[in-house]
Amino acid sequence: MRPKAIAPFVSRTALFPSVFCVFAGFAHAEAPVDYASRFFDDKHKLSIGATRQTTEITIAATTENFEPTPLTLDDLGVSNSDNSYFIDYRYKFSERWSLFAGAYSFSGSGENVWSRDFNFDGTEFTANTRVRADLEIDTYMVDLLYTVHRSDNVQVLLGAGFHALDFGIGLRGRLEINGESAEVATAGTTLLAPVPNVRGSASWALNDRIYVSLVGGWLSANVDEYEGDFVYAHLRGFYRIGEKFGVSLGYQSTDIDIKRVRATDTVDLNAQLDGPTVTLTYSF
Repeated sequence: MRPKAIAPFVSRTALFPSVFCVFAGFAHAEAPVDYASRFFDDKHKLSIGATRQTTEITIAATTENFEPTPLTLDDLGVSNSDNSYFIDYRYKFSERWSLFAGAYSFSGSGENVWSRDFNFDGTEFTANTRVRADLEIDTYMVDLLYTVHRSDNVQVLLGAGFHALDFGIGLRGRLEINGESAEVATAGTTLLAPVPNVRGSASWALNDRIYVSLVGGWLSANVDEYEGDFVYAHLRGFYRIGEKFGVSLGYQSTDIDIKRVRATDTVDLNAQLDGPTVTLTYSF
């Protein structure tokens, strides 16, 4: 990730490493009740959630001999605030080991009439062309997690695995003349490949109903002609409803920096996705 992409993310997430340390410190304190077993010993846990995100994205794509034109969501007519969704599953198959699988989806679309000529990925879009943009970022991951620390009220997990990125950008231009329209240009890029990631989580049970959890990770995007990464952090407060169900409220921050570099062209995506989350969990 380039320095200019790191700064905004660090400013939002500088607190997270210290929270991990605080959680680990609580593990040394004696707790009168083993709250952790109520929350962390379920063999299966399924979570479904949504994020209301504020999104800052800049996209630039160019071919040799063309000057790149950075495009923002405002340029493309795409809303800077939208919903995204996620689902994940954890299977605890031994006292120390767990398997995690998750899928996360973000998409946005919009259209705008351009007042100037520009190019995207070597395709020319002329002035007065109505351009429709479709942006999609889907992530699918599988991680093996190890319980590195466990006490009566604290659990810390670390692990690694693989993920696939489905990253797509598409632009379609339509020119309207005398009440008739015709498609004049299309351009796009996509990526879907398995690449490594690392993941960590720390959870602190406050009582037999409430616990807080911090999850963070790094996802590589270095494969074939692509380079870059994702960095994310998710802080949540959980409330357990009965023996099976629970609900959480939280805040998630994700920084994305992906570049496709080929001999004759380059596509560059920089994105910051931040916002509150709500999650429904089912444990059994």
